[in-house]
Amino acid sequence: MKFAIVAVGYNRPESMKTLLGSLVQAEYENDPVDLIISIDRGEKQKEIVFIAEQTDWKHGEKIIRAFSERQGLRKHILQCGDLSEKYDAVVVLEDDLLVSEYFYSYTKQAVEFYKNDEHIAGISLYKHVFHPGVCRPFEPDHNGYDAFMMQFAQSWGQCWTKKMWIGFKEWYVLHENSDLSEGSLLPSYIANWNSHSWLKYFMRYIVETDKYFVYPMISLSTNASDAGQHCQIPNNDYQVPLLNGSMEFRLPRFEDAVKYDVFFERIGLEDIIFRKYKGKKVLDLYGNREFYGDADYVVSTRELPYKKVEHIGLIYRPIEQNCISPQRGEGMYLYDVHQKCRASKVNTNLITRYDIKGLHWKKLIRIGLEGVKTAVRTRAGRN
Repeated sequence: MKFAIVAVGYNRPESMKTLLGSLVQAEYENDPVDLIISIDRGEKQKEIVFIAEQTDWKHGEKIIRAFSERQGLRKHILQCGDLSEKYDAVVVLEDDLLVSEYFYSYTKQAVEFYKNDEHIAGISLYKHVFHPGVCRPFEPDHNGYDAFMMQFAQSWGQCWTKKMWIGFKEWYVLHENSDLSEGSLLPSYIANWNSHSWLKYFMRYIVETDKYFVYPMISLSTNASDAGQHCQIPNNDYQVPLLNGSMEFRLPRFEDAVKYDVFFERIGLEDIIFRKYKGKKVLDLYGNREFYGDADYVVSTRELPYKKVEHIGLIYRPIEQNCISPQRGEGMYLYDVHQKCRASKVNTNLITRYDIKGLHWKKLIRIGLEGVKTAVRTRAGRN
């Protein structure tokens, strides 16, 4: 099986140097692996080309391609994905990432395990511990396997086989000019990403076709969120722990995997929660849904204009465990959507206390004040 690693760069030479350094140090099990360094046209392109030329790659062919004209992120990534036509699989890594020394072993095992599974649209190297849409922690349930699945495409370290990529590209050609917000299949924050985003198309594709990305229980890549085109201020919000030891991954078959949808809500619990209430139940535990379809009941942490028929405490983790083993309390509510009423106030401080563990209120105040100062300085700089 022949792999290629594609390092994607634009105007961040130091970031590319860090990524390439982590790739050089990784373990490749004596397999031939090509390294393709793909550099978009920009002011610092020559600096990045120099770094690429100085990179000592001993595991296969090193290919440097520097575009003579600006491609833009969407077009650039699509061209990188197209490289899967020449290889059994490609690993695409943007330049603000760092990989685990053992990322190749994980990717190789996952590709071999899922290469014929029609449900799988991609393999993520990254593991979310933070819901990017609502700025809240995310904790997937662990059922004994070393991976879970999400209808959430990945851009912070991902692998595609030729078969996976072709499925998306055929869909993309037909839907490139479509309204991605139609039908509320995607969270609005994703549907409204700017025109440079390729990821929002992949999100819509996997939701429409009912496919999934495979996610590791411990991350094989991390995101430094370096300042760049789409990140004005560097931060560490999306940095996660990396695997620092070799292992044989116990990967679940599709029917055995813990699954989450594009809203980060658990799939498959509808028939086992709140059984005394007959009808369709929808989870909105992160309060990110705007449309409930034909649901009879909604479990949410938001204040909604429906009658609350159950008051549930935010006690257990992961958050959906509070639906499986509900305890009377506040913070989460079962709403009957057939009984409209005035929305009652929800104490959002309960959610904050649940999300943030071990942080004293005095420290929260100091962090808040520092955040205000940073925001003021940033706004002043833009003006």
